[in-house]
Amino acid sequence: MEYNLINLSYLEEVADGDTELIKELINIFIDQLPEFINGFDEAVQENDWLKIAAIAHKAKSSVVSMGLNELGNVDLKNLELLAKQSRVNQLNEVGINTNSEKTEFEALSKGLSEYPEKRMEWIKENSNIGTIKELVNKFGKVIEEVTVELNQVLCKS
Repeated sequence: MEYNLINLSYLEEVADGDTELIKELINIFIDQLPEFINGFDEAVQENDWLKIAAIAHKAKSSVVSMGLNELGNVDLKNLELLAKQSRVNQLNEVGINTNSEKTEFEALSKGLSEYPEKRMEWIKENSNIGTIKELVNKFGKVIEEVTVELNQVLCKS
């Protein structure tokens, strides 16, 4: 059966064609989704940039394993970088008052500086709550559709 969003070839390869293992991995993925979605919602409400970055990073590999390369390698990666840049901006605005904030700022800045200049220009221009909410909302909508497709896989035997 052809699917619009998912591509399970990676799972099929890893599971060596074992359909029960594939179904188990799909169930694990589906079970993780509320953690991602609720985590994003809470973190966005709290402007918790580091939590957004951590969830995006964690969700990325799970999403890519279901063949959702654009959602994982583009959208979630951008979300992670936007959240990190937003935290850098926040530290710049309120000031760095502790050694842990200084260490955090330096680590985030160093990590971000390793990306190409054009990408970082886009990240700096778009590191705002509006763009972050757009990506979180897109994630939620795509995941809804993906869940339908994955449930179709689980239902066929």
